[in-house]
Amino acid sequence: MNNAPRQTGHWDNTTPIIHSDQLFRDQTTLIRLLEHLDHAIEDAQGAQSPDDLFADRMRFNSVAMEMTQAQECARRLSGSCRQSMPNLPWAELRALRNVLVHDYDEIDVESLYDTVMHDAPELTARLRPIVDAIDSM
Repeated sequence: MNNAPRQTGHWDNTTPIIHSDQLFRDQTTLIRLLEHLDHAIEDAQGAQSPDDLFADRMRFNSVAMEMTQAQECARRLSGSCRQSMPNLPWAELRALRNVLVHDYDEIDVESLYDTVMHDAPELTARLRPIVDAIDSM
């Protein structure tokens, strides 16, 4: 039996492959995190208010999904990666879903809009030099 990884990313399609280079995983996850935040900000800028965002279903869904994906990226970072950047709000970012989603999986449009328009730009400004350094390696 061939134990080489398949293109699907799993050994024999049952056990996930764990990348041996945690630094590589953290770096690619940071890049994706910044991309999701950038897309969320870009998409939200077309709305002038939380009500405008909510009225545009495609824009609202895009912003919500990008922020959810950013949260997932933050959750996937290793503890050592987060500890190496203590000035970033990791706990808040990892808890973002709890802020956005309330009873019965409804997204709080006010919190989403406020987070994307105020918190996300500040976070991207702090993450961009880190990601730029990764990209220049």
